[in-house]
Amino acid sequence: MNKPEYKKFFDLKGLIANIKDYSPEFNQEKFEKAFEFAEEAHTGQLRKDGTTPYITHPVKVTEILAEMHSDEDILIAALLHDVPEDTHKTLAEIEDKFGRDVAFLVDGITKFSKVQYKNNMPQREVESLKKLLLHSIQDPRVILIKLADRLHNMRTLHNIEKPEKRLRIAKETLEIYVPIANLLGIQYLRMELQELCFKYLLPKEYEELRVKIEQQQQDHRKALSEFVHILEQSFKENGINGEIFERKRNLYNIYKKITSEGKTISDVENRIAVRILVDKLSSCYQALGIIHGKFMAKTDKLKDYIANPKANGYKSLHTSVFGHGGYLTQVQIRTREMNIQVEYGVAEHLLRNEVEKLSQDERSAWVNKISELDQYAKKSGEFLENLKLDIFEDRILVYTPEGKGVDLPKGAAVIDFAYAIDPALGNRACGAEINGKTVLITKVLKSGDIVKVLASKTSSAELFWLSFAKTNFAKNQIKIHLKHTSKDRRMHEGARFLQKEFDIASLGVVANMNFKKISEAIGDNFEYSYNNIEDVLVAIGQGDLKAVDVVKSIKKDAKEGRKSGMIKVIVKIVAKNRFGLLRDVSEVLYRNASDMSYLKGYTAHSEEDAYFTAKILVKDIASVGKTFDELVQIEGVKDVYRVSNKGLILTYIFGTITAFLWILHPLLLKMQDQNPWVLNIVLFCLFLSVILVMNVVKKYFPYIRKKLLLWAITFSLPVLSLLILLIEIFYFNLQLNWTSLLIEIAIIYTYLGISFFQFRKRI
Repeated sequence: MNKPEYKKFFDLKGLIANIKDYSPEFNQEKFEKAFEFAEEAHTGQLRKDGTTPYITHPVKVTEILAEMHSDEDILIAALLHDVPEDTHKTLAEIEDKFGRDVAFLVDGITKFSKVQYKNNMPQREVESLKKLLLHSIQDPRVILIKLADRLHNMRTLHNIEKPEKRLRIAKETLEIYVPIANLLGIQYLRMELQELCFKYLLPKEYEELRVKIEQQQQDHRKALSEFVHILEQSFKENGINGEIFERKRNLYNIYKKITSEGKTISDVENRIAVRILVDKLSSCYQALGIIHGKFMAKTDKLKDYIANPKANGYKSLHTSVFGHGGYLTQVQIRTREMNIQVEYGVAEHLLRNEVEKLSQDERSAWVNKISELDQYAKKSGEFLENLKLDIFEDRILVYTPEGKGVDLPKGAAVIDFAYAIDPALGNRACGAEINGKTVLITKVLKSGDIVKVLASKTSSAELFWLSFAKTNFAKNQIKIHLKHTSKDRRMHEGARFLQKEFDIASLGVVANMNFKKISEAIGDNFEYSYNNIEDVLVAIGQGDLKAVDVVKSIKKDAKEGRKSGMIKVIVKIVAKNRFGLLRDVSEVLYRNASDMSYLKGYTAHSEEDAYFTAKILVKDIASVGKTFDELVQIEGVKDVYRVSNKGLILTYIFGTITAFLWILHPLLLKMQDQNPWVLNIVLFCLFLSVILVMNVVKKYFPYIRKKLLLWAITFSLPVLSLLILLIEIFYFNLQLNWTSLLIEIAIIYTYLGISFFQFRKRI
């Protein structure tokens, strides 16, 4: 054990000594036996750098877990976690030598990386992640070993030669493992993983920000020292036993914040960050009072997470004051016990195999939800998408009027809150009061909101709610309700939503598209196939099929309107004019668009209606639909539609041809004697161009398509043309073929009549 050649890689004796410091009853003999078993199994294996013995990795993972004061089973499982996957030793041997609990933990880690799938790599990763999480339902300690394993791999990521592989691992870590660490409340581990991911994903920005923050810290040394000295004296005078130290700022969080606000690294605020640890709860508030008495507070930065903890159990007082020298100083105040909870979160119990001490609320944060996701998700992609929405998102805590806290993902709406309380309440929800103010059920909630759901017997779940619901539970409850509505209603709603997405994608009228094209698109991209358009509309109407996914499948090869991978969209908004309307419209556009070239607005003569035109850049068609859904929910908005450049160009072309033919036709009348069919051909082309203009308008301008005025103009133009033609016939004494003329007129008006009745049926 601890051979001389291992000295430069790890210190096993030192590791054992550290473990015995916090766990005197630790079974050193069993641990050393596990090390020897793992060492023998990994003999001859090296890490990616080609020089480091592979046994170094499981030892380093064990060191990370020992720093967290893990129990004996976790530490031994960490030593053995790669043995079944990478060596000739079996899980049965591990169970025979080290017990069932250790074997179960090792098996959980092995399941993550040894599951074989025929599909592509991303799906394999999703499936193995799913296996790991489902395995963790029985013993969540599996997650802790995997987090430590990933942390050491990230610390040694520079040894991987291929840049694309480093980027993939860093991205996977940021999207999957960082949220898991945050969910469990292990903040120190989360912060280091974030920083390592930041370093590899955005190396230039990382280094620039690191240098800037380090320089700020050097500049603050004197101010920080004076600030700490003043508080230490005041705490001593008031009998507070407090430790004050500089807090390391999270570079990735700083970067996220400044970029979300449209700033650059050069705009990073010059500030000091400190943390204060005290003995008891009352001292937290006493310390806060002393700080505010000594320094001017920035009142909008005061947060009481002790009275209102974060969803992952985080407790602390946050305040910002103008400290010594006028530097803005961020202060966190918490008890030492709270600090342990912040550092280790739920894992505090898991590390010592005290799972039974976890409250049901703590366990349900991942156990219940993972079970639910597995129950509802039909395929790997859905599982990962729902996992990110329900579990990996940042969390908020929202309260009922009675003070009951409801844990929801950040971005959740009133709909999610209502269903979380009671599915029956969710189905009847018609609005809500947030902090005493009446709002729509689509309103996004903030942590700390007090929400009263307003319900009505006449209200019921609507298909559009799926666009605003954030949680998997709410979405499934809405779908269950929709499936109990009549087939006609589901078909009608499906047609309405599919037409909306067709209009956004400039695909024209749903009824005019060949079902074979829709069926082929669905068959190529979806698990189920449909026999006719009615089945498709019903599936959309009950939430089983997304209209936007159908459209994306139809347009999957289209490059229309793209700029640097984005889609350029001109949006037209019609609304009832009111104070604050422009602010609400621009807020939605700025929130959803990657860029906005312009936003213009005007009112009609009566000033009752307002019209807005905006040119925005969005990442995909789905983003356009989400933007439209949010705009429609704004008070007073009547209609939102996309203006098509292609439609405008075609309208101008056909309109110009129509005008040209009409201007030219008197000259052609003189040719009537030489060629009697000339006028008939010209008239047919004239009427045909009118129909083409109407079809372009129907396809690309949904707002006009819905208006009876379009049809009035379409019907009246040929009538007007005929009246003028009759006058010309009698004035020029023309000899026309009345039979062919009447046939042309009959064909045109038959087509217009059929189109009009189809239009009336759709509305």
